[in-house]
Amino acid sequence: MSLEEDRDIVARVLAGDKAAFGALIERHRASALAFSRRILDANEAEDAVQEAFLAAFLGIKALRDAGRFRAWLFGIVANVCRYRLRRTREGYFRDEQGGRLVTGFMLEDAQPSAEAVFEIRELHRIVSDAIGELPDEQRQAVTLHYLHGLTLAEIAILTAAPVGTLKARLHHARARLKESLIASLSVTPKHTREQGLAMIEVIVLDVVTRAAVNQEVKTLSDAYGRDAKLGFWRVILLKERAGRRILPIWVGPWEGDVIALQLEHIETPRPGTFDLTTHLLELSGAKIEKVAVTELRNNVYFGMMWLNAGGNKFEVDARPSDAIMLALQADAPIYLASETLEGNKTVISAADEEIKWKTLEQSGPREPEAQPMEYRSVRGIVREAYAKPASD
Repeated sequence: MSLEEDRDIVARVLAGDKAAFGALIERHRASALAFSRRILDANEAEDAVQEAFLAAFLGIKALRDAGRFRAWLFGIVANVCRYRLRRTREGYFRDEQGGRLVTGFMLEDAQPSAEAVFEIRELHRIVSDAIGELPDEQRQAVTLHYLHGLTLAEIAILTAAPVGTLKARLHHARARLKESLIASLSVTPKHTREQGLAMIEVIVLDVVTRAAVNQEVKTLSDAYGRDAKLGFWRVILLKERAGRRILPIWVGPWEGDVIALQLEHIETPRPGTFDLTTHLLELSGAKIEKVAVTELRNNVYFGMMWLNAGGNKFEVDARPSDAIMLALQADAPIYLASETLEGNKTVISAADEEIKWKTLEQSGPREPEAQPMEYRSVRGIVREAYAKPASD
């Protein structure tokens, strides 16, 4: 099979010969199915490939280079497979949720604020536009590696490009993205909001989850397909470095499990969102000096990051969970504004660096629960999950 043949067939389809698309299906179905079966079971893989070919047929006008139909198709297959994986997980939640006040230490559902939704969509638009401005080969490499999560070896198979060439494309793409994103996201340094705020340094003591007694809690899946049932929210425990007070903050399961992985110094097989963010900051010469949970407003915690870029100081608003994850990644100190602790009925205490679970159970009113429940550390759960062989 040659790229020229793919190009000719795509040209016929675009010219109105819809039946010619059948030749593309016949040509690529077996390899697409083999690729899909690496992610899904046999039945799901069949459905995913059928869905991917339909999406390719309907969207073929968006294909910029007809000779790259195979790589484009496999990108669609990867997207469909990952969507089906996410759809089958229990309790899948969008990652813009989190940072909520834990009233009575109950894990309650809450929708993201309008401001959070706007900020996430705006950031998504800026990053998407920056990626869209890359040269075709660089954009393809960035999309497959960072957005679809494929390894360089997998991308090499899909694109028929050597791994060394792909590394060079990603290197040049990151350099272009750095310039573009700095220009798009740069802001004039603001007067520090730290002035007037009494800051208390804290450590991330643990991440806990509330689950039924004797019930197994499973963590996020990784690239090797371990089971992933996210039915439980997480609670970050921020403890005074020089004191005994602990502030619990409710976050989503994804954020909580990532923080637990960071606390255990466990590296995932593929780069994650915060690995990429930290790397982009390093490339731009920016350094995270510190982060803080600065405010509790309408039962929602707000955070901030202090950046130093070339001697210029910047303050960036952030969700507490995002700020904490980046601080752990960059080994930056974490603070609480004292106002978030004073008079806060959710604050608990610890002795000798150990959480007294009974204190958590008694920390505020709670509705009767249908079955006996308990708080459990997530750190041990992720440590055990990643210690198992991939076949487990």
